[in-house]
Amino acid sequence: MSAKERLEKYLDIELPKEQLLFRVAMVLSACACSVMVLLTLLLRMSIYVPAMLFMGVLLTAAAICAERVIQQLSWISGVYLVLMFFVLLPLMSNYVPYAIYDFPIYFLTGIVYIAFLFKKWWVMIFVMADSAIDLFCMYNMILKVSDSTASQTMSAQYGVMLFCRIIVALFIMGTVCGVLTAYRSRILRREIRKSVDMERRAEQLSYAKDMFLVNVSHEIRTPLNAILGVTELLLDQDADERVKDSAFHMANSSRALLSITNELMDFSKSDDTKPVIANKPYYIGDIFNELINMISVRFADHNMELFTEIAPDIPEQLVGDAVLVRQLILTVLAEIIKSIQTGKVYLRIRKEDGTDNQIRLFVETRIEGSFHHSYQDLLHQDDAGESDEDEASIPRPYRLVQLLGGEMHMEECGDKRSYLFHICQGYVPEKMLVDGTAAKHAKVLFYENTALHGSTFAKVLTDMNITFCQASDNDLFLQECENPDYTHIMIAAERYEGIKDKLKEILHPQSLILLGSYMTDYDDALVKTTFARPVNCLNLDALLCGRQSSMIRHIGYKGGFICPEAHIMVVDDNIVNLEVATSMLKRYQANVSVAASGKECLKLLRQEPVDLILLDYMMPEMDGIDTLKNIRAMGDSKLERVPIVALTANAVSGAREMFLEAGFDEYISKPIERDKFEKVLRTCLPEELIIYTMGKEEQAAQTA
Repeated sequence: MSAKERLEKYLDIELPKEQLLFRVAMVLSACACSVMVLLTLLLRMSIYVPAMLFMGVLLTAAAICAERVIQQLSWISGVYLVLMFFVLLPLMSNYVPYAIYDFPIYFLTGIVYIAFLFKKWWVMIFVMADSAIDLFCMYNMILKVSDSTASQTMSAQYGVMLFCRIIVALFIMGTVCGVLTAYRSRILRREIRKSVDMERRAEQLSYAKDMFLVNVSHEIRTPLNAILGVTELLLDQDADERVKDSAFHMANSSRALLSITNELMDFSKSDDTKPVIANKPYYIGDIFNELINMISVRFADHNMELFTEIAPDIPEQLVGDAVLVRQLILTVLAEIIKSIQTGKVYLRIRKEDGTDNQIRLFVETRIEGSFHHSYQDLLHQDDAGESDEDEASIPRPYRLVQLLGGEMHMEECGDKRSYLFHICQGYVPEKMLVDGTAAKHAKVLFYENTALHGSTFAKVLTDMNITFCQASDNDLFLQECENPDYTHIMIAAERYEGIKDKLKEILHPQSLILLGSYMTDYDDALVKTTFARPVNCLNLDALLCGRQSSMIRHIGYKGGFICPEAHIMVVDDNIVNLEVATSMLKRYQANVSVAASGKECLKLLRQEPVDLILLDYMMPEMDGIDTLKNIRAMGDSKLERVPIVALTANAVSGAREMFLEAGFDEYISKPIERDKFEKVLRTCLPEELIIYTMGKEEQAAQTA
């Protein structure tokens, strides 16, 4: 290794700042002292001058060796400076008066660039002592120079030394400034490279996380689709009622698992940094239904009863971040589960009109019951903090509310607590959660189990402007059942057991709707539908309009229309999913063909016409998007217009927009929900192929 390479290695610009400056100071001091030793010998100056300078070279070399061995910069720098400034410098000022000009230059880096290595309070003692020594040496030099005898002995050699000292000073200062500039430049370039690398890595990680979410969603939803599909088929078959009962519980458990999966997907997409708030239309009713379905199971496990009140005039589509809204409501409800032992929970959701196509969505949760004594309320305003200095200490519900531009507070009085928050959301001014179609034709008779359940049900019917009669006892209910004007007769399962024999004398088969939280005895001939609590405008509207809901079980439900002339192709690489989709389409008497891959789909399309294609996205060799492009490029004018629906387990946020942008006409996520499946069929199939099997009123409700 050459001397240049050794020097470059020793003065590595990537070293820590303290270590690099120490080494620069030592090299410059050694070089300067060595050059001055040679010059003083050539000029034949007093032997004291080169001797003192050579001592400086030896001290510097010793400091360099010590740093390589023990690597204690503070101690080495301290000893070095003490010997140089407190010993050698006073000797030089005494024997060689003009050397006082040299040492402050030679060891400039020592006083300026090494002193900062001292991190403790006694650095001030060193600076004060060094200043006293410098003043003493300067005073001693002035005395000797002012002596007339010393002035007469001055010769030309000191003029040469003065010139050399100036050159050395410029060299040292230039080198130090250059090294510092190069160091800062290198550090800046290194930080820029790190920033670029970190940004690139962050993008890669973000993409990897998104792909992970897509794959996990697909892998979980695919078997769930098969489970839900098979259980739905069992419920529609003439199987043993115990089998149907087990299938019904399997379906509800699968839906709860699906909701938990969605919750995990939302949690995986969140992080500790401030997220980017989305501003896209979403269906708020879907969020309410999913959360109520999931939280009802959890509340039941904790011996709590849930009552819900949802204002029907809330817009059907809001504009904002659906993921954050869902997380916020779920987080608050989860905290309630932690806080309460037993009792009742009242969930009320309403809206107030704002400005600029915005509303304020109010969510109030009132709790009555016994609470855990050790529970520390995470939603209390005093714990939330008002400073931005420690944002991580702010409870998650408050952070979410703040992100959504709202406010939250809690009230507590004895055995009652209330959590109230509101958020600002945009909305699409087209349809409300309940558009009033059902109210035009419905007339409801109901008989609830308790006064509280009855008043809750009556409040929902009143808000929906539905004509109703509330029976207060068995005799009144039996009397009203003889009135043929009622379109829906509902009775609590607990009440039904006591009067079902009398009801058989009055009502026709499949005339009753059973109300209850846990319903297993639904095999009676009078029962048409089971309707699970809590009652709210969403599931009640679905019931009155004949739509499917996780809270509703239509006994022997066959759908509201048939399409015997329609030809539908299902493309999926999973055999079970093909069987489920085919069996669901048989309800509507459609002609179904199946393909297990994109290539097989293209082959079949050349042989037979189709009116609708249900196309899976994740398939080997040729995925759904590639298959879609090949279908449109086949050169057949009908295939260029045939509706193609993405049938996929990818249900993460933004998936629907991605598929529509890719060219699909609609999107169905797995597991397939029957009401959404029917809606897609009605929307995508030509109108002339659909034959409605309901009455005019129900048909209007279905197509609304």
